[in-house]
Amino acid sequence: MVGADGNLSLRHGEGMLVTPSRLAYDRTDPEDIVWVGADGRPQGRQPPSSEWALHAAVYAARPDVSAIVHAHPLYACVLAVRGEPLPALLEEVGPVLGGPVAIAEYAPSGTPDVGRVAVAALGTDRFGVILARHGTATVGADLETAFYRLEVLERAAAVYVLSGLRGRLTSST
Repeated sequence: MVGADGNLSLRHGEGMLVTPSRLAYDRTDPEDIVWVGADGRPQGRQPPSSEWALHAAVYAARPDVSAIVHAHPLYACVLAVRGEPLPALLEEVGPVLGGPVAIAEYAPSGTPDVGRVAVAALGTDRFGVILARHGTATVGADLETAFYRLEVLERAAAVYVLSGLRGRLTSST
């Protein structure tokens, strides 16, 4: 994550803790983290991330999720712009991300629709989604797991994009 791009959250009680809007991570103190209740009302000295509704929608739909990482990694964003899902071409994609990573239909950043389309693409058994023309969201039981899933998603996206430069892929390659 670079500067203030992306955001993180943790389920907390009847709401969530989420990173603040437009505050660089290297300048974020624990006191800057914002609590947002289930009613959408924030409490804190900073405004919550503009994508807090994405996080809230995933938590509402997925009781198994306790942490979310939303980011804009380079190679996954190439797929997001192309509208191309990520196949399970590396062995770890299946067990770590739950299988191929779907593209959520486009919804404008910072709107509740981003949450709706992310939830639809994640379903009940996937742990990562590519948001069309936007970025990614990965989920887990804790931030370490959600971030690891982001790393696997981005590494697989890089391999997929770069291997495509060499021509046709085959399953025996």
